[in-house]
Parts: sequence; structure tokens; C-alpha cells
Amino acid sequence: MAFSVRRLGKRFFISVNMVVSGLFLVACLQPWLNPETFWWVSFMSLSLPIGLLGVVAFLIFWLVLKKWRVALIPLVTLALGWKQLGVLFGTHKAAFSTATQPGQMRVLSWNVRSFAGLKPGKAHKAANADSMFALVAKYAADVVCFQEFGQYATPGLGEDYRAKMKALGYVHHVLSNDYSRTIYNYTNGLAIFSKWPLVATKRIPFTSSPESLLYADVKVPKGPTVRIYNTHLQSYKFNGEDYADIERIKTNDDKLVEAGKNIFSKMKRAFRNRGQQADMIRPILDESPNPEILCCDLNDVPASYAYWKLRGNRKDAFLEKGWGVGRTFLALSPTLRIDYLMANPRLPVQQFSVINKRFSDHLPLVMDVLLESPAVTPTKN
Repeated sequence: MAFSVRRLGKRFFISVNMVVSGLFLVACLQPWLNPETFWWVSFMSLSLPIGLLGVVAFLIFWLVLKKWRVALIPLVTLALGWKQLGVLFGTHKAAFSTATQPGQMRVLSWNVRSFAGLKPGKAHKAANADSMFALVAKYAADVVCFQEFGQYATPGLGEDYRAKMKALGYVHHVLSNDYSRTIYNYTNGLAIFSKWPLVATKRIPFTSSPESLLYADVKVPKGPTVRIYNTHLQSYKFNGEDYADIERIKTNDDKLVEAGKNIFSKMKRAFRNRGQQADMIRPILDESPNPEILCCDLNDVPASYAYWKLRGNRKDAFLEKGWGVGRTFLALSPTLRIDYLMANPRLPVQQFSVINKRFSDHLPLVMDVLLESPAVTPTKN
């Protein structure tokens, strides 16, 4: 009888292990499955870190029991998921030096949430914005890319953030102006600020949302021309009520079904739109005449279709020089890395950091790339 119970228990745990491994591997397929069609896999990709913990737990479980053959199930699962596992963690722990080096370009990327900060109130917003510009000054990047950059064009209606950037030495800039409120002369979208001249700029609109891809060719003094891309892919558009719905789901509130439908609908639409946007952007990046750097808020995790589609052969600065899980978004989950800096291999990443300063719901990213690589030659304009 005892033998039968042990055998039944073993079969049960093997079955659960198979299910966990199967779900993990399906989530790992996201790089090859466009969410326009396979949107349901995108939901699973969000749980990839949890799935990884489950597979590793089973591996340890079987090894402790000395069930060597059964341990092959989670071991093979991990081997098959190597592509996705390789983008989850940074392994380069090194302090970021704020001192800039000759022959390098420093780029900072930040979703600034219109400089509103994390607390309500006009006074808080003004103080928060001052802190954000002080941080930009501290890191002294050559090029700064903002997402969700809100700007009043009429003096007196609000802060002139372009003037603040100009005072910091960023005399060249281009805005995408994706959203506008004519009555207030207000625009919001992407921004690229540079201490060096911009010899060409262009906004390429998306068809699935009002947002866009923005680029600027930066002429490095006595160096190459580098193309800077900046973009913000479709967000979930969660508002205060949606976050309340998420809490209802967590606590099994009576309105669980209604809340779930609302969240599900917004997430499905975002997954599909990001797939379309990534497909549109990729060939544009690949056709750049100059070595390129991509600054982006993808609103998606490294396991996603959008991430792999846009990364291509570009170097993810976090994986090159970062450490840990690289969290960049402060809400929902402590593991969300949805903001990225990616560089052409001809611009080797020298150092990188996610700056842990909570002035927005996103953390700023900064990296230095080498401009004097033998593979990089100055571009004639």
C-alpha cells in the first residue's frame, strides 16, 4: 500500500512538473509569435519569471530526492528556454562613473510622465521637475531622450521645459508632438535633446495609435554622425480605476469578473498594437545610414515579441553592463523591465545604469558608448 502511495505521489508531481514546464516553454515562444494573432501568448510571457521559479524549484526537488532521470524534465526545459533566460538578468555589477570620457557618447533615456511626479499637486510637480532637471545635469549626457514629454508653447500656461534643457546646454532639440490640446497650446510626446548639432530629424507616425517613432542624426564633433531613435510603444492605458480593478482581482473582490474583463480588454489591445508598431519600426532601424542608438519605453518585458523584434543584432545596454533584474517601472510588479537602451554593435557599450531615483513612475537609464571603434567611420553629410 505504501509503495502504491509513493508511486501515485511521484506520478502526480511529474504531471505537475510537465504542466509547469509546458506553460513555461509556451511563454518562451513569444519572440516568434506576433501578438496581433497570438496575443494570448503575450499574457503568458508576463509570468515568465514566475514560471522560471517553478521550473527551478522542480529541478531542486528532483535532485534532492535523487530522481536523476525525472530531473531531466526541468533541466531540458531550462535548456530549451535559454534564449529567454539570457535576457532576464544582468551579470555585470560595476559602479557607474558620472565622469565622462573622451571619445565616448553618453545617452540618457527617461519616461518623465510629464514631470508630474508621484504625488498630486502643482507645488509638488514644480519641485519634482526641478529635481529631475538636477539629475539630468548631474549625469551630463550628450543626448537626452524623453518619453511622455509635456510642453506648453505659450508662456504663463505652464513650465517651459525646453528652456530648462537649453539652460543645461542642450541647445538642439526635436519634439514629436504626438498629443496636443490646442486650447492650451500644449503638446506631449517624444523629445530628443542634444548638446551637439542635429543634422536631420524626422517623425514617423504609427497607424495604430497617435504616437510615433522619432529620430535625429547627431553630428559628433570630429567624429561620426550617430542616429538617435526614440519611441514609446502602446501602453495599457491603465488609469486610477484600472489599478483599483487590479487590486480587486488580487483580493477576490465581488466585482472580480467585471474588473478582469476590463483589464483583459486593455491588455489585449496593447499587445496587438505593440506587435504592429514593432513590425513597422524594425525595417526603419535596419536601414539607418548611420550607426544607431534606440531609446525606448516598449511597455513590454524582455520576453516579449516587441523586445526581440526591435533588438535584432543591437546590444541591450542592460545585458552588456547591467546587474540584477533591471527594474525600470515602479508599478504592478518589482520585476518589470520595460525601458531600454540599445546600441548598434559598432558603438560598444562602455557602462550602463538604471538610476534609482523615483521622480517618475519610470526610472531613468544612462549609458556610455565608444565612438572611436575602428568599425565606426565618420558619415559625410
